Amino acid sequence: MKKEFTQLIFQRQLPNPGHFGPGALLIYDQIFEQKPGFKKWISRFPNSYAVKSGERLKNIDFFPNHMKKILKATEGVSLREIHIVALGGGSVGDFAGFVASILKRGVRLTHLPSTWLAAIDSSHGGKTGLNVSKLKNQVGSFYPAETTYLVQSLLTSQPEVRLFEALGEVIKISLLEGRGLWKKLKNCARVDTKLYWNLLPLMIQSKNKIVSQDPFEKSGQRHLLNFGHTMGHVWESQLKLPHGVAVLYGTAFAVEWSLEKGYLSSQDYYDLRLSEIGSYLPDRMDLLKLIHYTKNPKKFLMQDKKLVQDQKIRFVFLTAPGKPRVELVSLKDMALELKRQKTRKKL
Repeated sequence: MKKEFTQLIFQRQLPNPGHFGPGALLIYDQIFEQKPGFKKWISRFPNSYAVKSGERLKNIDFFPNHMKKILKATEGVSLREIHIVALGGGSVGDFAGFVASILKRGVRLTHLPSTWLAAIDSSHGGKTGLNVSKLKNQVGSFYPAETTYLVQSLLTSQPEVRLFEALGEVIKISLLEGRGLWKKLKNCARVDTKLYWNLLPLMIQSKNKIVSQDPFEKSGQRHLLNFGHTMGHVWESQLKLPHGVAVLYGTAFAVEWSLEKGYLSSQDYYDLRLSEIGSYLPDRMDLLKLIHYTKNPKKFLMQDKKLVQDQKIRFVFLTAPGKPRVELVSLKDMALELKRQKTRKKL
C-alpha cells in the first residue's frame, strides 16, 4: 500500500482535497479554523479531525481517546480508501504519522507541513513519536509519508517567529552537509521566507541523503541528524523551549565542545561564529544563562535513545562544516562539559 520513498511536491497553493480520495481524513491544527479561506478548504474533506498542536498532543496518556474518535470518523471506510492527511507543524505531523502507522495496521499518509520547522525537518525521514511523561518520543514508529506537499502560500504566511524557530534545524543540516548548502547559507545577511523557500529543496535533499543510508537507525549513520539534539532535547523537555530554539542552543553547545576537544580548529570555529548565519548561534554568555537553569540533566539523558551501555551516549561533534564526528561520551563527561561551559568567558 505504501511507497518506499516519499514523493515531494512543491507548489504555490493548497492541493485539491478531492485528490486524496473519498476516504481521506484530514488531521489538522485547529488554529486553521481561524484563518480566512481554510475553513472552506477543510470542509471539502470527507472527514476531518481538529487537534491542538503542541507536546500535549503527543502525550501517550491522551492517545487512546484520540484513537476512539479517529476510529469513529473512519467507520465504514474501507481499508484501501483510508488516507490520513496531516496539516500542521511538527507535533501534528508526529501524531498523525503515528496514527497512520497503527490504524488498521497501516494506512496511506500525506504530510502538509505548515511551519518552516516541519517543512525542513520533521515531515521527512518517516519518524513518528509520542511522549511518555516529560520524555520525548519514547513511543513511535518509522512510517514515511506517501507524499509531502511543500506549499509556498502556506509556509510564507507564517509569522516571523516561525523563521527563528526553524533556525536550529537550518544551521544543523547546513553544517552537516557543508559544501554548497553551507556556502549558500553562511553569509546571507537576512534570514527570511525567500531564503528558506529557495534553500528548502537543498535542505530536504541533505536530510534525505543521510536517512536513505540508514532508514531505521541500524547502521549509526542516521545518528548524524542528532547534531545539536542531545542537550537540545534536555532543554526542550526541562525548560519548555520550542524545539527549534532548543536545537539552536544544543548546536551551540556541540560547537563549543568540539572546539574544546580539538576536533574543530580555531580558524573553522571563528569562521563559523563570525559568519552572518553563525551570529544567530547563542554565544557563551547565552549558554551560561541557560545552563544555570538546567537541573539534573542526567535524568533526561538516561532516557535518550542514543544512550548505550555503561552510561555512554552517542554525541555528534563537528570537525568542520560537512565533517561531523560521532563519538561515545560518558554522562559524567557531559556533566563536566556543562560545568566548563558555565564558566567560560564571552567571545
